[in-house]
Amino acid sequence: MGEMEKRLLLFFGVTFLLVSLWPRIFPPPPAPEPVPAAEGSPDVVSERAAPGTSGSSAETAGHERAPLESEPVETGALEGAEARAAGSEQSVVVETSLYRMELTNRGARMISFQLSEHFDAENRPYEMVGQVAAEQLDIRPLDLRLADDRQTASVREALFEVQGPARVSVSDDEEKIVELLWSDGRGLEVEKRLTIRGASYRVGVEVSVRVQGREVSKSVLFGAGIGNEVANSRYIVADQGVIVSRGDVELFSASEVEEGEGRGVAVTATGVASHYFAALMLPDRADAGDYGSRLEKATVLVDEAQDAKARDAGGEPNRIPREVITAHLLAQPSTAQFTLYLGPKEYERLQALSPGQGMEEIIDLGAWMRYPALLLRSGLMGIYDRVGNYGWAIVLLTVLINILLLPLKHYSFVSMRKMQKIAPQTQKIRDRYKKVKPTDPRYQEMNQEIMALHKQQGVNPLSGCLPMILMIPFFFAFYRLLMASIELRHAPFVFWIQDLSQYDPLYALPILMGATQVVIQKMTPQTSADPMQAKIMAFMPVMFTFILLWAPSGLVLYWFSNNLVSMVQQKATNRLLKDRDEAQAEAEKSAGAVKSIKTGKKRKTKKP
Repeated sequence: MGEMEKRLLLFFGVTFLLVSLWPRIFPPPPAPEPVPAAEGSPDVVSERAAPGTSGSSAETAGHERAPLESEPVETGALEGAEARAAGSEQSVVVETSLYRMELTNRGARMISFQLSEHFDAENRPYEMVGQVAAEQLDIRPLDLRLADDRQTASVREALFEVQGPARVSVSDDEEKIVELLWSDGRGLEVEKRLTIRGASYRVGVEVSVRVQGREVSKSVLFGAGIGNEVANSRYIVADQGVIVSRGDVELFSASEVEEGEGRGVAVTATGVASHYFAALMLPDRADAGDYGSRLEKATVLVDEAQDAKARDAGGEPNRIPREVITAHLLAQPSTAQFTLYLGPKEYERLQALSPGQGMEEIIDLGAWMRYPALLLRSGLMGIYDRVGNYGWAIVLLTVLINILLLPLKHYSFVSMRKMQKIAPQTQKIRDRYKKVKPTDPRYQEMNQEIMALHKQQGVNPLSGCLPMILMIPFFFAFYRLLMASIELRHAPFVFWIQDLSQYDPLYALPILMGATQVVIQKMTPQTSADPMQAKIMAFMPVMFTFILLWAPSGLVLYWFSNNLVSMVQQKATNRLLKDRDEAQAEAEKSAGAVKSIKTGKKRKTKKP
């Protein structure tokens, strides 16, 4: 390798090491200590208001709550008003081919939304509603917040009348409506209407709140958080709040929300996104200007994933804090009409939600790496459609990338061989200037001599860096793609690797990757005799192996496959160059012999 290539490789390795180990070296600030809950109340870490108040942690911390547009409207006796309420609490179950949703008529709230085609760590249908957070914070999807806290409390505890059966089954080509109504008989009337579409994760929602016959402003909630799984990997992103406004997609972490960020006007979407799933509220585009958004953050205590066995055995599991986000869709004094999307963060589905609004950017592929990552995704999906296994699709895509880069890599290997041949001459020049400091003007003379040597021998040190410069974007694009793609979640490869989004449980793949890295290093021409650089290069495979021990198997598989292909290419190139050098040496030897014969004949003719 040339000097420039080694510096790039060192920079690349150190950069990746810092990116990977930064959360461990500089962990985030510890979560706030739990506030002791009152006896008999659920354990909630963040202090929250009593039922009927806003209850956000941001407000508890001193942040002013964004007011609704209308002032509280007092309810009173309304002539002709009729109280409407159910006699008892009941649930409504909606089933489609993609999910099972359960509603309760108490507050007309959602208590469960299970995805039929996606599963949790215990192989159960994935639950989109965070049950632990919902119980501790008393926040559930489709909750309402009104300008008057007393009205908010009344609606939350109200028993709505259910218009229709308690169990609704919707086939793929059907569309059915679930309607829930309630009135207190004193002027407060609430209606929630859900349109269920078969074979879709979209649910049409209409919410009407009238006081004294007039529609009032309202806030429709989704939260708190998504799902019940605890992130057990530094490669899994925590829940983020989402606000899409005027075509700009913004993602907010819990700490940003706590600092007062996460407010938007004229929104086209708002909600919460986990690493692989999203819960989004998308107002009708014609009314988008009438909607705003606000995010709230709270902290709850959940069972640590590693303590599941202790819990199952009847023991007391360790409870750890988890930050969750609640999204508010703020509606002006008119019926709130929006689409509720609850499902996976699949690129095509998000793109189709609101064409041209950039909803697919909720999948965080990075600003600079987005376009190469999407290009790689197209290739990956195309290969998967033919082979039916994402692991083999990664391998074949890696081979294809290396084939495309083969001419450049061959040119690089040839250049490195030339650099290897002149390495002793280069080292002699460096030895002459060994005691010269870099700040000394004579140090530039050394560089000029080395450049002159390169020019004389027809060597370009930068040519050896071309493949590495090109492979770095591919690596980071692959990294972003494999980290964010739900397609790899629970996707099996072969043998013990049954989830490409998780690390290899036997650590065999990263060890094999490190071993192939060592082999490649030994096969690569050494262009410098500097012992310090040799030690650094020898340490690189160990460093990469350590970094990738806990990386998702899909990423390690890509790197391992790339090493295997590079080994084959390197061996073929070395053989080709060796044969060429031998042929050239044989030709030079023959030419020398002919020249000697001719010279000998001439000398004989000169003898007397």
